[in-house]
Amino acid sequence: MVEVSSLSFAANELRALLYEEILGLEADQIKIGHPKDTFEVMDKSKNNLNLFFYNVQYDGYPSDGLSEDPFYVRLYCLITPVGMKTANLSPGENDLRLVGEVMRVLHEQPMILVNDGDKNEIAQLQIVPHPLNLDNLNHIWSTQGDTAYRLSVAYEMALAPIPRAEAVDRSSLVGDPGMVCWGAMTHPPGKEKDGLISLKPMVEYLETDTDREDWMPHICFIEKINASHKELHYVFRVEGGLNKEMDVLIAGRNNGKVKFVWNVWRRKADNSIVAWKEDIPDSALPVEKGIKNNLGPSNPFFPNRIDPGNIDSRRIVKVKLPDDIKESDTKTWQAMLYAIHEWNHEEPADSGDFVTSFIKSNSVLFYGGGQ
Repeated sequence: MVEVSSLSFAANELRALLYEEILGLEADQIKIGHPKDTFEVMDKSKNNLNLFFYNVQYDGYPSDGLSEDPFYVRLYCLITPVGMKTANLSPGENDLRLVGEVMRVLHEQPMILVNDGDKNEIAQLQIVPHPLNLDNLNHIWSTQGDTAYRLSVAYEMALAPIPRAEAVDRSSLVGDPGMVCWGAMTHPPGKEKDGLISLKPMVEYLETDTDREDWMPHICFIEKINASHKELHYVFRVEGGLNKEMDVLIAGRNNGKVKFVWNVWRRKADNSIVAWKEDIPDSALPVEKGIKNNLGPSNPFFPNRIDPGNIDSRRIVKVKLPDDIKESDTKTWQAMLYAIHEWNHEEPADSGDFVTSFIKSNSVLFYGGGQ
């Protein structure tokens, strides 16, 4: 049997995504193949989708790559609905409904994870619309023999690594850009802040979609200004002692569980670098932390929201800065915090094989000097 490639894996993951998200479609109603062949075996008493992967293109080679290194390709898919006829709806109406659902799903979930044989993530495929003009569409359908043209939408999936067993080589995190800026700047009295730009991202109101089983947590740091005023941050400079616990606000599913981990970078007193030590468990939370469920008719609880104007104390958790940055020879340091939701699910769908995917939140960056 031919080995599973990243291309066939991506095709089946796309089919599984559409099967899970579009109501009324079973797995056998979504075919992968040449329309001329698949249309003949479709059950016309049901709605169907056909995934026709009509083109694969090289994305190029790294300038310093070797023949044993993976290369990357773009995969193009034409998605065609074949609607059934009912007492109230024509096949054409069902075609439009199916196309609308496909476009909705791939707009909301434009990413497919590619795993190796051991279920380790090796790449992420982005799914983006690929507009085709009428000439291109006619050219594709003219290869289908006597099969009539049907309403279709096309998508590009990129980048797929070949061979699949090799992980995508991602760029490492930057800990210190080594940039120095010199200048003499003076301002008239009362104009000291004119022209200053804040490069720190603002924490805005948001809601995370916890109706999905693969919900993604969201976190931010709470700075206590005084008893009545708090501010939320994604980037924060820590001054003073490094042993204090930090308040973190989390948005996620009610009674959901998350784990916190750190990535740490530090510069030592001799200017040597200890670069990005990853996945350090948070010592304040040795086990999974649950979002509290304190419901009450006069005190509603919205665990999936972050609202800078209404900070809910029931979703505040304590974290501790990693021990690595407290070493006596630390000159400067950075520490990125993540929350991780572990999602146990079947892959492929209805296979009976369960895998665990690690859904990582946004990051919060802390930085500062040594003790």
